[in-house]
Amino acid sequence: MIWSIAWKNVWRNKKRSLVVIVAVGLGIISGVLLVGILEGWIKQRLDDAIYNEVSHLQIHNTEYFKNEEISLTIDNPDEITQYLDSLKELSAWAKRSKIIAMANTPWANTGVIIYGVDAEKEKQLSWIHRKILQDAGRYLDAESPGDILISDKTADILKLKQFCLTEGVFEKLRTENVPESLLKKLEPHSDKRFRSPKDFREALRKELSQKELDRFGLLITGHALDYRLRNKVQITLSDRDGNPIQGIFRVCGIYRTTNTGFDQVSVFVNAGDLARLYGGQEILTHEIAVLLNDISDVDIVKEKLSGLSAGNSVRTWKELAPDAAMMNDFILVYYFIFIGIIMLALAFGIINTMLMAVLERTKELGMLMAIGMNHRRIFKMIMLETIFLTTVGALAGMIAGWAITEILGKTGIHFSGWGEGFEAIGFAARVFPIITPEFFMLIIAMVIVTAIVSSLLPARKALKLNPVEALRTD
Repeated sequence: MIWSIAWKNVWRNKKRSLVVIVAVGLGIISGVLLVGILEGWIKQRLDDAIYNEVSHLQIHNTEYFKNEEISLTIDNPDEITQYLDSLKELSAWAKRSKIIAMANTPWANTGVIIYGVDAEKEKQLSWIHRKILQDAGRYLDAESPGDILISDKTADILKLKQFCLTEGVFEKLRTENVPESLLKKLEPHSDKRFRSPKDFREALRKELSQKELDRFGLLITGHALDYRLRNKVQITLSDRDGNPIQGIFRVCGIYRTTNTGFDQVSVFVNAGDLARLYGGQEILTHEIAVLLNDISDVDIVKEKLSGLSAGNSVRTWKELAPDAAMMNDFILVYYFIFIGIIMLALAFGIINTMLMAVLERTKELGMLMAIGMNHRRIFKMIMLETIFLTTVGALAGMIAGWAITEILGKTGIHFSGWGEGFEAIGFAARVFPIITPEFFMLIIAMVIVTAIVSSLLPARKALKLNPVEALRTD
């Protein structure tokens, strides 16, 4: 009976109840979206860290991280790789040469870390081959010696990007419904080549209005971009004796990940080409990257590999990418913080609503007490009213939030205005929100707790009523 009375009491003042329900629903929707975006970013950062940068495990010479010299190679690499092939937890592994070098073009230079890799093995281990930009070449090929794969950021620094408004670019812009009047403004720059994005943007700014730039600037820049593929890049590094040596590579492709810091320093060549450059009789192994079938096995596999060779160190992805590890470990804490703040704000509205309901029903509550309803039942009734009111709004909010998150999870949310800043710290400018069932279970628990806590003050107010005085209330 108490449950039925409590439910009917919720709807005695429909407008007031609906205001609270809508407020709770909107709060839950915002919480679901906020956590969905955060979850999507964390998953993206974790995937990028593992599949683009560090894998699940890496093996190095113990002294390598203290001083990344060319001579500090892994002890007993053949023994380690034979053991890796016997591990059931392993998905793929690859040996790499890893040398600090200087990359030069006729226009600029920059410091890089040059990775000598086995292209076919890397495809099983890394997603870099999937990150080749459209119309920006191809991945490394063992059959094509002398190739180098660089990032979009490195190409920018080395001035291997140029912008040119050719006739083909004008045709592409017409198919994108760019107004003909705008294209005529760009004709003075037809077939003119710009060596830097800054120069090209300045040229556009002189010809186009701010409104035209905001609407079509990125589109024009994207179509005008042309990478100088097959351009020569001079690599300078030191051999084992510390003598500088130089070699020439040709750019075969341009890649881009979501981590600008990684992109800026990482270039890839075939391991055999790098060995010929430093004059080694064999390919030097500075790093062995290991990918597992299940990320939860990293500690088990690390323990197995650590006992294999005293001269090497084994590091997990948590040690190599601590930023991704911290965010992954603290995800539950983030849930509590964000939803807790929203619930705290909603609690004040719920308490206010229930206090008004109690004050309006003073005479009714006094009559119920007078005919024998005890304090426990009064308390239970008010608590149930609060729980019903909050739960209805929360359920509506969770359903709507889930639907919106599912849609955005397919289309993605593009933070283009802050894209450069996000990518500088390893996060994608386009995020795909994700919501897990565990999160909804947490919301339900927090909603019930919030409702119970919010009911305490109104219930206490009701229990303090004197039945005789309450019956005299008009």
